[in-house]
Amino acid sequence: MNFDKIFKAEKPKKQEDWLEKIRKYYKGDFHSHSLNGNRLEIDGAKEEMVHSDTRLMQYADKLGLDFIFFSEHSSNPGAPKKLEINHPICQSLLKQKEKVDNLNNSQKYKTKAYSAVEANIFFDNGEAIIDVPNEILAQLDLVVASRHKIADKLDPRKIKESLLAAINNKDVDIIGHPYRYIEFYENDWNYFKKYYTQDEEISANLNYLEKNGDWDSIKQIIGKKDLTNNSVEKYKILFDNLKKDYWQTWNEVLDAMAKNKKCFELNLSSFNPDKEFYQTLLKKASSYPELLFSITYDFHNLGQLDNYDNKNYTNNPPDIKNPARRKGTQRLLQLIDLLQKNNIEPERIVNSSNDNLNKFINSHNK
Repeated sequence: MNFDKIFKAEKPKKQEDWLEKIRKYYKGDFHSHSLNGNRLEIDGAKEEMVHSDTRLMQYADKLGLDFIFFSEHSSNPGAPKKLEINHPICQSLLKQKEKVDNLNNSQKYKTKAYSAVEANIFFDNGEAIIDVPNEILAQLDLVVASRHKIADKLDPRKIKESLLAAINNKDVDIIGHPYRYIEFYENDWNYFKKYYTQDEEISANLNYLEKNGDWDSIKQIIGKKDLTNNSVEKYKILFDNLKKDYWQTWNEVLDAMAKNKKCFELNLSSFNPDKEFYQTLLKKASSYPELLFSITYDFHNLGQLDNYDNKNYTNNPPDIKNPARRKGTQRLLQLIDLLQKNNIEPERIVNSSNDNLNKFINSHNK
């Protein structure tokens, strides 16, 4: 992989460590978006700040990536809708495959392109579904299924039901950013408070504590202090039960992912290796030896790398001139450090090599 070329590295011996580390874990990307994802059809959404497919291919080529998947959005992620086979978006996904074939046949790029979709997981009349019919999904090289806009997103039962709908779908390959917007930290008052928003009495009492600055009681509820105030004991019980149900949900989801050979996406645009929640979740995921992972930047535009906050990561790869690319590389290295800490070797990273890619695709009868 030619990361040294794009970063203009002179390759003194001290740089070999970080370059080699990247090469071992990241040889291609399963999750990227281009202008082809601009769904001007009904039920679609316009992508903001995305590049053309040729621009992304040029960038992937410069990085020396072996492959890149164009996983364009299906129906509007902000308002997903169940699509029929003849819907214009479904037909657009099939035509997208033709565009990818043309990119490969042009022989302009060393990187190989693949056709994919990022389908929506959502509830339709109370049922957890995927928005794209299986007859369309089966014709694509890869299917990423992700939760975006979803009802009762913090409810552990809804989390499990929605993710299992994708995990049990035979044509889904990767579960995209399954943790996004549902992070539950160790002493997470905000999650607890938001979860009970729809219960008027509980919500009013929790807001009263916060409005009056009764942080001593709040800390007792969320376990940061021993319980001494009996008047908040019932909220402490509610918090503990919610937390228990939440992590039990992850146990069931991760187990199902491993058994169904679904890939757990480590999305660098939302998975922050520096934060306690993600460290806890990855440690739990690592305990399922059959569970596979993918590493992705979820590219919409290259400028998004500048939003990464790596202030606690001191490994600063030398000679990377562009600040955004430096942050992007730091985030990847920080994730790899965390993977190694949890004994997750490159063999469990599906996009760490062409061999792993082919094994994964073949195991899904693609």
